[in-house]
Amino acid sequence: MRWLPAVLLLACLSFSLVAVACDGGGSGGSGGGAAPTLVLAPGSMPDGTVGVAYSEVITVTGSAGPFNWAVAAGSLPPGITLDTASIASTSSLSGTPTTAGGFGFTVIATDGVHAAAAVYTINVQTPGGGGGLVITTTVLPAVNVGSAYNFVLQATGGTGALTWGIASGVLSPGLALSTGGTLSGTPTVTGNWGFTAEVTDGTNTAQRAFTLVVSGVAGNATLEQQLRQQLQQQGVQGLTAAQLPTLVQSRVNLGRMLFFDKVLSGTQDVACASCHHPRLNQGDGLNLSVGVGATGGIGPGRTHPSSVFVPRNAQPVYNVGLFPELFWDKRVGRPPQNPPPPPGSPPPPTQTPEGQVNLAPDEAQALFPLVNLIEMRGTGHSLDGLSNAAYRQALVARLQAIPQYVNLFTTAFGAGQMTVDNMVRAIAQYERSQTFINAPWDRYLRGDNNALTDPQKRGAGVFFGRGRCSTCHNGPLLTNFTTHNLGIPQFGPGQGNGSGTEDFGFENTTGNAANRYQFRVPSLRNVAFTGPYMHNGAFVSLPEVIQHYRDKAAHSQAYTGTSMGQASDLVPTLLPVNNVTANLSGLFLQVPGDLTAQEINDLVAFLNALTDPAAINRMQEVPQSVPSGLQVDR
Repeated sequence: MRWLPAVLLLACLSFSLVAVACDGGGSGGSGGGAAPTLVLAPGSMPDGTVGVAYSEVITVTGSAGPFNWAVAAGSLPPGITLDTASIASTSSLSGTPTTAGGFGFTVIATDGVHAAAAVYTINVQTPGGGGGLVITTTVLPAVNVGSAYNFVLQATGGTGALTWGIASGVLSPGLALSTGGTLSGTPTVTGNWGFTAEVTDGTNTAQRAFTLVVSGVAGNATLEQQLRQQLQQQGVQGLTAAQLPTLVQSRVNLGRMLFFDKVLSGTQDVACASCHHPRLNQGDGLNLSVGVGATGGIGPGRTHPSSVFVPRNAQPVYNVGLFPELFWDKRVGRPPQNPPPPPGSPPPPTQTPEGQVNLAPDEAQALFPLVNLIEMRGTGHSLDGLSNAAYRQALVARLQAIPQYVNLFTTAFGAGQMTVDNMVRAIAQYERSQTFINAPWDRYLRGDNNALTDPQKRGAGVFFGRGRCSTCHNGPLLTNFTTHNLGIPQFGPGQGNGSGTEDFGFENTTGNAANRYQFRVPSLRNVAFTGPYMHNGAFVSLPEVIQHYRDKAAHSQAYTGTSMGQASDLVPTLLPVNNVTANLSGLFLQVPGDLTAQEINDLVAFLNALTDPAAINRMQEVPQSVPSGLQVDR
């Protein structure tokens, strides 16, 4: 379905209504008058309550229809659906929510020529904890960025001392919730910061979803003018509604179950989410991931009794539906075509280590962790010895033995359509629902001068100016998908290259020694929350990354790895860096070696402004259970 052309949709401000239109003929101002404008109403959604029926009507005006309705991105509260079968000017959000939290999503209505999109949030709260424990605070006072904030959450009905925490979502950097229930600090990033507060008296628990609005303030006018001119000259663009995918909700629902279900691993002890978990912002917080045979749950406590590691750092799955090439070594993807194909041409096949496939890159990517012995396949089970293709088919046979999966596949794809290709298509549909376009940076590029603070604007000036960061980190995703050797020290199991524990990176894909030690430029979206950084998680903080770009080979030579969370296991495997630093990428060498402490701080401030508040700690994505009945990582 291709009724979401890039020219059609304009930007959505944070959780606000946007209406967009196109005249269908692509003409300018001559002839026929102005094109009709579609408008969605209402502009916001009321809160919901777990276990209580919810029903709200969305109306589109500006055209006679008929209309198509869809959820384009984000997630509806579990239990609530949009009536996508409607062709009328109204569609309903209805159902009974089952999970507390703040749920952000985009609804799109189109008549085939014109379209309107609205970004909504529904805060679903618990009706009250056991023992009468209830959070009585309902609304949080707003705050200006850079201003001190202090507010105490209130609850009643507890039978003992109360302890507060955040169950999902996140606060603006600079703010914290104390165990005593006090929200305090000085926010440094603007936006609508949704989170679910949780309070317990040791026996009973209550939750309530909140949104804390951090508003921008006017900054230095000269700085603002300079940055706008700089960005205009370079044609810098952010993410808008034009990049939002069109989702089939039944496939998203199926993909979500598959993503969190360990049934897709050979030994049934690891899921996609084990290394790409919402609690850890779609990563795992580890330098190198730990796959099959792990102990300790998810995140920094996850270990392996024999210290077996995945050779590379787990990348977040934000926005991957927009990626033409995936994995650190780009072994799956659609390389750029020169010359580009004519507009309207069918997409080329996706290149993979197993040849060309007629799947999108994000769909094809899901084929490969499944068959990796360390990541998900493992050994010592009934599927040992099968070819990759036969093994994937055996996983589908597992799913066919689970009635709920049969029903989910039938709803998503039709009867008899439980196939390997549809399995990975569903996983990709779920991952596409994690597309977020409302970072302060995006809002700034849409014209909100106050979305960024002055330090963030100065950092953007360095990023797109003398720092030369944008030479590689450009475009709406802040990556051009090229590969480079940045002199990153090597450690861990490697890919069996060179000495046996080296990782030759992109050379393993191309077979060209000129690509040795090169890795794909990562997207910087939500980067402040997705460390550790680099292809092997060598650096644990953004200042450390920037320091490396400044000092280059000297930083590599001085690297000890002792700051890594897995240092005790990985430092002993650290290799000499001379081979890696012998052929550093030219663009990397162009980064100035005299970045000041102020410029580094400002760059970090700018990178924080790439955070979409709705993307962080999305624990509402984690299902209470999965069809296999296996334990869900939480």
